[in-house]
Amino acid sequence: MAIDLHRTQRHIIEQERLNAVGKMASGLAHDFNNALVPISGYAEMLLEHQEILQDPAKATKYLKLIMTGVEDAASVVSRLREFYRKREEGETYRPLSLNQMVEQAVALTRPKWRDEALGSGRTILVEADMHPVPRILGSESEVRELLTNLIFNAVDAMPEGGTIRVRTGLREAPASEDPRLAPPPAQVFLEVSDTGTGMTDDVRRRCLEPFFSTKGERGTGLGLPMVYGIVKRHRGTLDIESTVGVGTTFIVQLPADTTQTREVATRTAVPKGPLHVLVVDDEPIARDVLTEYLTGDGHTVETAVNGRDGFEKFKAGRFGIVITDRAMPEVGGDQLAAMVKEASPTTPVVLLTGFGDLMNAAGEKPEGVDLVVKKPIRLATLREVLAKMSDGTLGTAAEAPAPTPTAAR
Repeated sequence: MAIDLHRTQRHIIEQERLNAVGKMASGLAHDFNNALVPISGYAEMLLEHQEILQDPAKATKYLKLIMTGVEDAASVVSRLREFYRKREEGETYRPLSLNQMVEQAVALTRPKWRDEALGSGRTILVEADMHPVPRILGSESEVRELLTNLIFNAVDAMPEGGTIRVRTGLREAPASEDPRLAPPPAQVFLEVSDTGTGMTDDVRRRCLEPFFSTKGERGTGLGLPMVYGIVKRHRGTLDIESTVGVGTTFIVQLPADTTQTREVATRTAVPKGPLHVLVVDDEPIARDVLTEYLTGDGHTVETAVNGRDGFEKFKAGRFGIVITDRAMPEVGGDQLAAMVKEASPTTPVVLLTGFGDLMNAAGEKPEGVDLVVKKPIRLATLREVLAKMSDGTLGTAAEAPAPTPTAAR
């Protein structure tokens, strides 16, 4: 009997574990789709209305919003994984303008609250009432995630349409009764209100629980818990006011930045001279993007489709750096790195992989690899990588030969 009971308990635990994994996978897809909204929406606008390309300011604005969506999509996994992570000792935040981030979030979510809503027969208006406020200390990507989740939540709460109001302001902290104590910092507040269906008291109490959702199959129960986790990591508070049939208001309070932080100009990293680079990846698009990045900066490039092809080209040429994917047919990136190091110990090898975040978090670096970098890589990051790998600490990087049409591809 005891054995049967133990087996039944293990079965129930395993079922719950699988259920949680399924919900997490669903949440991952949900948040990826949210991040893809500005990418799809603004890219389609540029394709359908090519006259926008004649307006440099508007085209640049759209492209920046697309890049913001790309950055958010790339960081979805880590944000989902850490929505209840505590702020680590020594972790530093930088000064942020909350009003600027509200403006950006409203523009970023426009394809959903305006275009998608109109497509379903709803009219949703977004009103911003922003007052001058001091900066807050925070993570730009996390505060953006907080704002977009609150706006998306408001959209979902208004099946018949309505109005979303985003308000910012400053609440001065009450003076301490003890004159010897420094007054507490003022609180910057953010309110996101909707004129939607509202919540019952029970739903309001439970809405911050992970996986709790009233949206059926459309909901994942991850958005608001992520908001709460972000608020707590920023040492803030989150209050919810809601009335059934009237709407809901989320009130976020964050401490104002009391430091006199100056913006320090960062020096752009530049590699020492043009390099001859071997790019190894089984995905043609990945090879093409890296080739465009590198040749645009004056480097020359040879490409290979897997580790076996890459090592043959490596033996036949002289390269300043090897950039390789990890998971490839025949010979993978780990094996290629070891082979390159055995043949040429001073040649830097960079492993550029979609597993980069997980590998760096686990401290995993295969033998022969000098640096693990996550995909997708930004041009600025690639420049920093090349500068680091060619600064002489790993040997002298080979200079690029004179560019030729074949070397560029």
